Amino acid sequence: MENSLYVGLSQQMVLERQMDLVANNIANMNTTAYRGMRPVFQEYVVKAGQEQKPVSYVLDYGVSRDTRPGVLTATDNPYDIAVTGPGYLSVQTPNGTRYTRNGHFTLDADGRVVTREGYALLDDGGAEITVDDPTLGTPVISADGTMAQGQTQIAKVGMFTFANEQDLRAVGDSLFEAPANATATPAGTETRLVQGMLEGSNVQPVVEIGRMIELQRRYETMQNLISKGDDLQTTAIQRLGKVSQA
Repeated sequence: MENSLYVGLSQQMVLERQMDLVANNIANMNTTAYRGMRPVFQEYVVKAGQEQKPVSYVLDYGVSRDTRPGVLTATDNPYDIAVTGPGYLSVQTPNGTRYTRNGHFTLDADGRVVTREGYALLDDGGAEITVDDPTLGTPVISADGTMAQGQTQIAKVGMFTFANEQDLRAVGDSLFEAPANATATPAGTETRLVQGMLEGSNVQPVVEIGRMIELQRRYETMQNLISKGDDLQTTAIQRLGKVSQA
């Protein structure tokens, strides 16, 4: 009987984890280039009882990202860049190179193209991109990443892909860190840039709210089953106690 309680408790823990992720998705439904998170489960089987029968538990194995693109929205900022297709932009942070699909950039006092945190956008060679001659006009960013002012090419925006996007680790506001065993590869022709647009979150609020309601109901159902199992166990102990006293 204890096994059934433990199995129920393991499922409740997973449901709670799912609820946390759903709540986080809803909180970020307006975050630029945010991608929804989903839990990954694994069956964990142990042998229990005198007969060593297998008992199946639910194990919270990890988290995966929904890699579907978000909707593009036009802005009035010529330094905004939307990434279409697979791939990430690279920026320089105090902790090293990080990757992002949040293409909201501006110019700082030194003419560098930076994020709102002040992290510089990098070109395909890993150098910071600087627009240091405003007299040449507003830069034009081509689909292949080429940034030019008039006839003068400034840089080529770095676009990178990974063999497995799930290897990337979220380290901050729309930023990802590549582990040591993940190689950033220059993106192919299927990855393009769109100037003056931003990619929205791919979270669907109605779907997430529906999932939240479903999780709440499943949690309550499991709680009722655990309570009934606990009541049965208490009753059995009380009856056994009366028999032993007789």
